[in-house]
Amino acid sequence: MRLNRKPQTKETLCTPIVYHPIVLTRPVLIFLIAVLLAISSQNAHARQADGDKTTPIKVFRAGAATSVITPKIGTSINGGMQNRTVLHIHDDTHARSLVLDDGATKLAFVTLDLCMAYRETIDRAKLRAQKITSIPVENMLISATHTHSAGTACSVFQSDPDSAYLSFLEERTADAIIRAYNNLEPAKIGWGFGQESSQVFNRRWKMKPGAVLSNPFGGEDQVKMNPGIANPDLLEPAGPIDPELPVVAVQSIDGRPIALMANYSLHYVGGTGSGEISADYFGMFARKIKQMIGADQQKVPFVAMMSNGSSGDINNINFAGPVPDPQPPYAQMEMVANTLAAEAFKVYQQIEFKDWVPLGVVQTEISLGVRKPGANELQRAELIMSEAAGPNMVSMEEIYARETVLISDYPDQENILLQAIRLGDLAITAIPCEVFVEIGLGIKKESPFDHTFSVSLSNGYYGYLPTPEHHALGGYETWRARSSYLEEGASVKISDTLLELLGQLKSSPATSRYSQPLNADELDLGKTVKLFNGQNLAGWYTFLKDRGKNNDPKNVFTVKDGLIHISGEEWGCITTEEEYEDYKLLVEFKWAGGTHEPRLEKARDSGVLLHSRGKDGSYSGTWMNSIECQIIEGGTGDFIVVGDGTDRFAITSPVAPEKVAGAYVYQPNGDPVTVHGGRVNWFGRDPDWKDEIDFRGVNDVENPVGEWNTLECHVFDGEITVYLNGILVNRALNVKPRSGKIQIQSEAAELILSRVEISPILN
Repeated sequence: MRLNRKPQTKETLCTPIVYHPIVLTRPVLIFLIAVLLAISSQNAHARQADGDKTTPIKVFRAGAATSVITPKIGTSINGGMQNRTVLHIHDDTHARSLVLDDGATKLAFVTLDLCMAYRETIDRAKLRAQKITSIPVENMLISATHTHSAGTACSVFQSDPDSAYLSFLEERTADAIIRAYNNLEPAKIGWGFGQESSQVFNRRWKMKPGAVLSNPFGGEDQVKMNPGIANPDLLEPAGPIDPELPVVAVQSIDGRPIALMANYSLHYVGGTGSGEISADYFGMFARKIKQMIGADQQKVPFVAMMSNGSSGDINNINFAGPVPDPQPPYAQMEMVANTLAAEAFKVYQQIEFKDWVPLGVVQTEISLGVRKPGANELQRAELIMSEAAGPNMVSMEEIYARETVLISDYPDQENILLQAIRLGDLAITAIPCEVFVEIGLGIKKESPFDHTFSVSLSNGYYGYLPTPEHHALGGYETWRARSSYLEEGASVKISDTLLELLGQLKSSPATSRYSQPLNADELDLGKTVKLFNGQNLAGWYTFLKDRGKNNDPKNVFTVKDGLIHISGEEWGCITTEEEYEDYKLLVEFKWAGGTHEPRLEKARDSGVLLHSRGKDGSYSGTWMNSIECQIIEGGTGDFIVVGDGTDRFAITSPVAPEKVAGAYVYQPNGDPVTVHGGRVNWFGRDPDWKDEIDFRGVNDVENPVGEWNTLECHVFDGEITVYLNGILVNRALNVKPRSGKIQIQSEAAELILSRVEISPILN
């Protein structure tokens, strides 16, 4: 493998509308919350940045938690044309949270067992969570699952939320994030993709000519939602399905399951008992996959969640199939949950977990038009309502007349949040609507990432999101109401914006797992000390194999004409009398040409040994144990751990995925490897390197024999960076030990040194 990398030099180094009484107008309220979010976000980013400065190798962490958000008995249930009252709790509803941290960026995902939720409620929850965790609010994705048997958190049709429940939701949603944050631990992450087409069907149908498709506005549609099983007028579905089942999983470093986040484009299932609260199949899936993974008895609870994909026109009913036998409540939910859990488990078993991936997020706000009624439409609606029997609207015509009157008070424009998130090479988009499947499929197809999925009902609620083509066909999802009111071209603007955000994520440099390489010239340096005074070896002593200290009868080490000459005739070194820590070391050298046995025809070889500790000659009878920055033809800048076989001498370096000629190779954003013995070669070492005299690699930074080279070792706080002739060629982190003497080798090649200088790095 040939590494042709560009050298790195030191120099280049949501929204309630008259749903319940409020004091502030909606635009003012949104503005105030937006200001608070912006200020809090800036502060959170600053705190995150401060916390990242001291971490040379970023550690990936994950934490998960849940909070119960079950409403009180006697309050409202969302999801129907008529309001329903909570009579019983079949299963608790939850806020399920997963927090991820790559060491520079933290993300929070939350799924709420709700039909939908106001942007204001979600924004307030984000603010509360941010104040405690410092996770920026734009790094939080909070979505509703769209269960139709949960507490009302958003006024739709004739269900209105209880203000106390909204406050409760804000607190509990934030608590889920905070608790997940508190549970952060070193982790690994992976993902995979299943397919399950048996549980999703397009619910919008084209009907045979002559079928009556009346709408509540006095007109005719071209399609019908939920036309009835085995209806003789069925022609064909009006759109596709998306059977994909993305699965993201995180485990602790030792393999204990922490969380699993799945996504499926299915509206909901339904089929509860009357007045009963249930998380629908979303909650059942979470419980079932926990059991299948074997994580249901853990001390630190495992959290599973299912987010809603692009399901605005998708449900669980096969209208073209036979009429099924009647089922008891919850039976269909359980079947769907078990089917998806089985597929997710198969995916989970095949996931290859990574101990670090870069995280990223971009968010923007766009303005979309509102489809408000005209004067004649409003007049018709008011007449219908005036003729209704009571305050509760019963017929579809009455219900939509009421919606028309309410929509007339909406602003002309709505501002919505859009997000794009990256987990390594996986992308996630967040849309605050009930998104048609064609839109999600389109984003997947056009995304610059290999894999992308969308989460609907995220960060607020703005109704259905049909395509312009589906608006032309009509049908329930397009009928103007608080459940469908954005301009007909909204899906195009949203898709275009999200693709732009995905493009930004893809083109922006991914977060590096590592801090910026140490460059001592950017730090405060103390007075430079000349370790070689140009006259003699004062401050050094010699050591030769089989001869010992200061016994050099053959004059292997001499000073002539202001230069140190190392003949290489015998193996050994010169060693500083003092130990050093946190410094910039500069060594100016050149090869003089001569070589000696046993390396007479081998590549000229020497080295600078840092952090030298212990007895002289403890390694091979020649050198102290140390961390070597090698000087060798074709390999100057290689690290060699001249260790004692223990972890007292070690380096950790980012390396390329594959070894070259049996050795690790430095790669700036590679995976970290810790070496207690052996080597990490500089990034451009020729893969065809041969141990032969005068070897030159195609990428060599070192100058030819007879020409001067400048080798710099920058040493600070457990890090060593090696610059050769101004080019960063290698890097070591978590170096052990962190201080020691400095040795310069004699190793069968003639080496000349003109400068050996050290500059302390000040704290």
